[in-house]
Amino acid sequence: MNYTFETVNCNLCNSNEYEEISNKGKFGLPIHVVLCKNCGLGYLNPRWDRGSYLHFYQHEYDKYYRPKGSTNANIAINELNLIAERLSRLNLLPTEAEKILDIGSGEGENLMHFDTLFPNSNLYAIEPSIESKKSLEAYGVTVIGDDVDTDWHLGYESAFDFIILRHVLEHFLDPLEVLKKVRSVLRDSGIIYLAVPNNLKPTQNLEKSWFRNVHTYYFNKFTLTKLFEKAGFKILGLVDEDDLCKGEMFVIAQRGELKMPTFKNEHFELQKDVFKSKLSKEKTMGYKLNAVQRKIKRFLSKI
Repeated sequence: MNYTFETVNCNLCNSNEYEEISNKGKFGLPIHVVLCKNCGLGYLNPRWDRGSYLHFYQHEYDKYYRPKGSTNANIAINELNLIAERLSRLNLLPTEAEKILDIGSGEGENLMHFDTLFPNSNLYAIEPSIESKKSLEAYGVTVIGDDVDTDWHLGYESAFDFIILRHVLEHFLDPLEVLKKVRSVLRDSGIIYLAVPNNLKPTQNLEKSWFRNVHTYYFNKFTLTKLFEKAGFKILGLVDEDDLCKGEMFVIAQRGELKMPTFKNEHFELQKDVFKSKLSKEKTMGYKLNAVQRKIKRFLSKI
């Protein structure tokens, strides 16, 4: 398929003033990472259009990001679940949940775990992968859509007690609009758990792994907080790093009031410094040598 590119403004503040960061990413697929000069949000511009991305997720994504394949029969649902553990640590784990929605659920590992915690719950998912949808439906999950940009939310107003978005917000074409839809289907007493890569603390080589054609947005604690405010959420907790998963931050929130956020230039400068400094470091011979040594060490540990 020939993928079509489009140009966009910043999803958070709608500015079209940006600074280019990199045009290299994982797998050598085309990307153009830029940084908004007004609010500091990172995003791809230009990027593939909606039709190109939908085709990629339905037919190509698994080949690149789930190459081994799996079935829900071999998902270890009794092992430590990252989401449940974090909610428990913050005393925010629901005592019950009648309806649970996982947006970008994959094959349903998280839904299966919460099914063991809340056996009377009804499970729902939004998932574009054709193979993953087969696994979800085999487990009894109701798949209510394959594209967050459609009207999947209509008919589910205030329906869900618990909504999961783990490493999916950075994939969306319009994160703000998706969060507004999520707010509309969340009950007043319900909570949302959302996790994304932490772009103030990237843990991988930027141009070989961290920057990806499927990551249309690059959030940090400042831009994510502002996005939640603009979408009408009240943040109950935001953790930008813990011992369970480095390079990741997560937010737990519930319905709140719509707010128009203000932005600081220092947030743009901080994110730019993080990206530029890491890119410069990754070009040094010492960094490249250490990377080779780490690969050799990992290889030998598997022998």
